[in-house]
Amino acid sequence: MKKFAALMCIISLSLPVFAGFQEHYELGQKYLTNFQYSGAITEFKSALRINYLDNSARINLINAYCSRGLYYATKENDYSKAADDYRAALFYLIYYPTANQAKNSTQAIVQVTSNLNKCLSAMDFDTSAKNRYEKAKQLRAEGEFAAAGYEFNQALGDTAYIKDSFQQIGDIMKLLGNEGKAVEYYKKAVAVSPNDVQLRMSYAKILDKQGQEEDAVTEYNYVLSKTTDNKDLLYSLERIYKRKLEESPNDANIASNLGAIMQKQGNYDEALKYYSKAEYLDPSNVTTRINVGTLYQQKGDYRTAITAYDSVLILFPDNTEANLYKAQCLTKLGKSKEASDLYKKLLTKDPNNEIIQNEMIASVRDTMSMQEFVEYVKKNSPNNSADILYNYALDLHKQSKINDAITMYSEVLKIKTDNPEVYVNLAIAQGQNQKYDDAIKILESAKTKFANNSQIEDALKNLTAEATNIKLDTAAKYYNDKNYESAIAEYLAIKPATSDTMLGVASSYQNMGDNGKAIEYYIKAFELAPTNSDIAYYIAALYAEKEDIQNAKTYAEKSLALNRTNKPAKELLDNINTQISSQNLEKAISLFDEEKYDESLEILNKLISADSKNSYALYYRGMIYDTKKKYWDSITDYKKAISLNPDLAVINYLIGVDYDMLEKYKEAMNYYKSFTATYSEDDDFLKYAKNRIDELAPYVK
Repeated sequence: MKKFAALMCIISLSLPVFAGFQEHYELGQKYLTNFQYSGAITEFKSALRINYLDNSARINLINAYCSRGLYYATKENDYSKAADDYRAALFYLIYYPTANQAKNSTQAIVQVTSNLNKCLSAMDFDTSAKNRYEKAKQLRAEGEFAAAGYEFNQALGDTAYIKDSFQQIGDIMKLLGNEGKAVEYYKKAVAVSPNDVQLRMSYAKILDKQGQEEDAVTEYNYVLSKTTDNKDLLYSLERIYKRKLEESPNDANIASNLGAIMQKQGNYDEALKYYSKAEYLDPSNVTTRINVGTLYQQKGDYRTAITAYDSVLILFPDNTEANLYKAQCLTKLGKSKEASDLYKKLLTKDPNNEIIQNEMIASVRDTMSMQEFVEYVKKNSPNNSADILYNYALDLHKQSKINDAITMYSEVLKIKTDNPEVYVNLAIAQGQNQKYDDAIKILESAKTKFANNSQIEDALKNLTAEATNIKLDTAAKYYNDKNYESAIAEYLAIKPATSDTMLGVASSYQNMGDNGKAIEYYIKAFELAPTNSDIAYYIAALYAEKEDIQNAKTYAEKSLALNRTNKPAKELLDNINTQISSQNLEKAISLFDEEKYDESLEILNKLISADSKNSYALYYRGMIYDTKKKYWDSITDYKKAISLNPDLAVINYLIGVDYDMLEKYKEAMNYYKSFTATYSEDDDFLKYAKNRIDELAPYVK
């Protein structure tokens, strides 16, 4: 890997001046000076949350991230952690500051980007937009907001991720206290997805907080047109419009808008007060009269509401809103014929108005059975019957009428099959009924129609996971109850098989005492999770129990290759190697006893090569060298053997004999004496040694 370049003090620092900020800043400097990078990062981030505009805190934070990243990359070879720190540094270099500040950091940006790319290369990181987006989500979930912000910016190359990436970056900027930048990114997200109500609400709030009132009102009003009973939104609008009314007390539109806000809040008396003021200021304001009608309609006073609507219709008989709301009131009063006539009148003028069609349909929906309603819709709204029924299905689903929702989704698919959402919602409903096989079948069918649709992919993934979790829970219950056969059946029913399911089967067989089958399924689990050191150890341990030493050794070695700190695997391998060594030594001794010296020597050489302190192997190799009259080699092995194992006292005798054969009588006599001094058996060896000492005495001075 190429050398990483360090990056420190990329811009000269100015002294911070904010109270509260100072404590974090100075502590961060202290940590940075003492190479305590994590502490420095924490403190400088805290300082920036107090004053996000402070350039010195930002630069010190960048330096801390770069220094820690360099440490991770060069000292610990942890390229993943290093990459996250370089990502965070680049976020604060490029995206967090002003354009001019980023421009002044060009050299630093180039260097940090180079370091990051080296880390990504070392990890074989997939730099596709999809993977970068997924990585960004993971980082945000882990609380690595700055690193996540960097990766969300890298995902902007794919249109599928632009809106969400902009929104996520806006969220991150807000979390980090940089609300100015948050406004920029929310604005970009809204430009890409203007119909996202929740996004528009987030944008409105940050505009409001930044004092950009007019833009905030525009966003609030859009959200208000798409939602109901949003207390936070209504409070914000109330605050803004009350201030506006103070500035312009004779503006009828402001008074009317404030009345509408109060009405939305359910504060009807206050709403009427503002409506009255608006009517006084501008008696011709039709909107105010209609609002008064909707207020009484909300209160359930349908007759008074109709009076308000009629006051508009006298002047403007074709006013759509007044006619529509009057029809709604007539429906509530049970005057369905008059309501139907009004709906038909409206549809005559605007036959494609889906709102009117839906209202007319809704007015009869609750009076019919589901099948009658389906037929009514098909007859009266043939062009958009699928949409009407789909909306009905969604309502049923929201009300947790799952079976009815499933029926209605199915009716929609009989009419129209080009909306992937219908398949997804039908599958979700079936999943809620725990009919996972049906749900998965529906989604797999949808995949053939809508290739690469993310909604379908996500739903299929989630429902498959839910189905799997239920089966896992069932299997685990059987297992805990020691009903291992049923547990095995449940684990094997889960498709596709996973390492966890195969471990469940293996463990069940192991508890049943069937180690052969246990090994079979542990091996399958290991094939599905080839980096799991523990599974390899389980296999090795079971092979060891079966006394299949070679396979036990193979899997113990695999376990340690995957995790050098796996203590049980290390202990098992040590035991296996000891056992193998003992078996080989026994074989070598047997061959020695059979006078098959060359074959025995071959085994002994391997044993000594593997363990140079194997005293018995050295002892027997020394005896083979004796048979081959290689006395010097024999003496070398004997001496090492007795130095390792003083209990092998007979070796002193053998060394004495070898020196005797080499006519090294002084050395021979010394070893004979050592032998007689420690050897306690009264046998031929002892007698010979004593005799030989006497014989050599005249010749050794």
